Amino acid sequence: MVYDWTGQRTRRLKMLRAASIAVLLLLLIAVPAVLLRYNLIHYPY
Repeated sequence: MVYDWTGQRTRRLKMLRAASIAVLLLLLIAVPAVLLRYNLIHYPY
């Protein structure tokens, strides 16, 4: 890989990493919420 010394590539990589982490967290929150919404998960009471 070619690295430029202006910091543009590292900044883009950091933004990509932050975006991917945000998407993973959003999925972790959204998937159980959707499953609960449609009553696909039944918690034992």
